Amino acid sequence: MASDRGRGRCRERLERLAGSALDRESVQLEAIGDLRRVIGFDRWCWPLADPRTLIPLSGLAEHDYGPNVPRVLELEYSGGDLAAMDVLARRSSPVGSLARESGGDLARSPRWDEVLRQVGIGDEAVVACRDPFGCWGWIKAYRGQGERPFDDDDLELLASAGSSLSSALRRGFTAAAPGIAHEPTAPGVIVLEPDLTVASRTAGAGTWIEALPAAKLFAVWGILPAIVYPVATRARDGGSAAGARALERGVDGRWVAIEAAPLEGDSATGIAITLRAAAPAETFDLLCRAYALTHRERDVVSALVAGLDTRAVTEQLVISRHTVQDHLKSVFQKVGVSSRRELLATFSAPDDRRWDAATLPGEPLRS
Repeated sequence: MASDRGRGRCRERLERLAGSALDRESVQLEAIGDLRRVIGFDRWCWPLADPRTLIPLSGLAEHDYGPNVPRVLELEYSGGDLAAMDVLARRSSPVGSLARESGGDLARSPRWDEVLRQVGIGDEAVVACRDPFGCWGWIKAYRGQGERPFDDDDLELLASAGSSLSSALRRGFTAAAPGIAHEPTAPGVIVLEPDLTVASRTAGAGTWIEALPAAKLFAVWGILPAIVYPVATRARDGGSAAGARALERGVDGRWVAIEAAPLEGDSATGIAITLRAAAPAETFDLLCRAYALTHRERDVVSALVAGLDTRAVTEQLVISRHTVQDHLKSVFQKVGVSSRRELLATFSAPDDRRWDAATLPGEPLRS
């Protein structure tokens, strides 16, 4: 077991790491290495999160239940499992473990009983990485059967890590996308049976599947991209339409909307999954959170995106021109741009030609 001094040093290293210039994936791998040495675990996974719907997105992992990821996610998002990711993201304490939540009876967790124990996993610890702007991912650590469960000190350090590293995860959502021009692509549809196996799909669905991270790996396992399964589970089990969807950054830079809805009709029992290009209005909230904009800064950016000039913004928000410029100065600094043209391009979809940076009317920042 690590000493208090060792845990304290680990916290300091993670805080420095969170503020470093490393890319998100490098931060994750460095952090896992530190946590692994101090806490002790042999397997792990670290999915990102859609902060609005708390659906897990792509991520990094080192475990051995890959082909059974669909079933794990289905059980975890069915509403009856312990230490579920979306539940922890909403709780006052964002950390938990199966041993603690089950009172030591791990078989009370459906995902452990059916999947995790089959590959030798004992306890699972989970922490939601969240900050004032939302939840940006979860760290999951696994210990083998026969090893001691995660204790309070372990969970406290994981909670500290989740808090420290959330900002680094959030900033990763603002990373520049590849400068690829895209022609509009028709939505793709996949129809799933109630057990989440594929019943049918449109020809265009394959194009969107290939655009999602780790699609080739999932194809080797004979499954769809992991994001599909929690979205489908929510739709099947009566979740709200707003919750049965997520936004994922494709490997080509486009934001992809994945949404699910149960089929209607007397004999309809399946779930329709739609994959399509996300509209700027859909990514607006995510980007405002990712850039840590205040409510008033969001109001100003929203007005500019709607096409208002400074005078119209002042009238709509009932603030002075000077205040608008102050908000814009702060927004430009957070987003890393120097003109309204660049700002509007940042909040557009790559294939939305109306907001192409080369054709937007620009207005320089004035103090």
